[in-house]
Amino acid sequence: MKKLALTIVAVMLMSVFSTVSLSAISFSPQTFTINSEAAYLVNLDTGTVIYEKNADKRLYPASLTKVMTAILVLENISDLENTMIEAPSYIFDELYGQNASTADFRPYETASAEELLYGLMLQSACEAGSILGHHVGGSVENFVLMMNDKAKELGCENTNFVNAHGLHDDNQYTTASDMAKIMEYAVSLPKFTEIASTYSYEVGPSNKHSEPRSLYNTNKMLLKSSDYYYEPLRASKTGTTDEAGRCLASTASLDGYNYLLVTMHGDLYDADGNVYQSGFEDAKLLYDWAFTNFRQTKLLAQNEEIDEVAVQYAEEGADYVLVHSAEEFSMLWPTQIDPSTIIRDTELPQMIDAPVKKGDVIGKLTLKVGGEELFTTDLIAANDVERSALKYNLAVAKEFFSSFWFKLAVGIVIVLIVAYIFIWATVARKKRRMMKRVNKKRKF
Repeated sequence: MKKLALTIVAVMLMSVFSTVSLSAISFSPQTFTINSEAAYLVNLDTGTVIYEKNADKRLYPASLTKVMTAILVLENISDLENTMIEAPSYIFDELYGQNASTADFRPYETASAEELLYGLMLQSACEAGSILGHHVGGSVENFVLMMNDKAKELGCENTNFVNAHGLHDDNQYTTASDMAKIMEYAVSLPKFTEIASTYSYEVGPSNKHSEPRSLYNTNKMLLKSSDYYYEPLRASKTGTTDEAGRCLASTASLDGYNYLLVTMHGDLYDADGNVYQSGFEDAKLLYDWAFTNFRQTKLLAQNEEIDEVAVQYAEEGADYVLVHSAEEFSMLWPTQIDPSTIIRDTELPQMIDAPVKKGDVIGKLTLKVGGEELFTTDLIAANDVERSALKYNLAVAKEFFSSFWFKLAVGIVIVLIVAYIFIWATVARKKRRMMKRVNKKRKF
């Protein structure tokens, strides 16, 4: 499934649908601008990338890093609730003085993998990332190697991790398109969406906390009382540092349509110096635009009548055959673009010979927009056409009598006849001469 900058990329459904790409339809938001330096919006149902901005530019991921950390935890710990993990003290040395976000997990505190994972994803706890990384990888360093191996496995080409929590490092980077691959894989894992779409979670008492404590998601788009609340939002992870700006990886679902969006390096403050949640604003604008302007649209029906082709040697009254499309074709189509702009380019012979069987491939149909191919399918016969024996035999005879070989054969026969006559005449003359000589001898 191939992306398309600021345009539709057609990814066709196929039970019945096949996959292609389109770069001919320019359709991007006209009524608003995106603050984030990079963005990547993909329809999860079809794989269609409907918006991108600097999608392959390397940027700092901040706490979007934690999505990869969560992936490896979910893949390597099968029983989150009953896997108890003690926090090693050394990981806190790295975080000291860095103003790291935390869920107040403490050195040597024992907590379940599930509690740590909620702390990681909701409150963006940096210590939870390192604790989980140490447990899964045996050391944070080894866990980072696992993170980079997983990124390569997912097809990320411009991603490098050096820690499990996302605090700034010049050598830790990714792109909006790579981050989308990571997020798309994450939401395919059991438990991830459940955790990443939760606003609050209670961590139970432990050997370092006598009372339970509540964790809250850093994404206020999940909070109903917030001005940023967005009902279609599902899984999400925020990320913010001075160097990375506002980052957000999220999914949203509405009316049967499912999207994934990554925005990176949005502004931290507005022009007046006030705190600006650029990631939330961009997400709402882009999601609303996608939900409003794109619909899965059937552009070609299976067995749709396309044309007719003349048939020779057919029985009386059946001198042509109807041709239909062999496959159905649907795609995510912008509602503001008339489907009639699609050109139907057919490749069909002017005439075919009977007999024709229903389902025989007669030609090809290609749907095009602006010279770009959307979809190609076979054109097949819609019905049988029987052959007339009389018409066929007469045509064969006519063809035979007008053929080169027949003419050659006739020429050879004529030559043989002429040669025979010439030889016969020559022999006859010789016989007459001989008879004359004989007759003269008899007279004497």
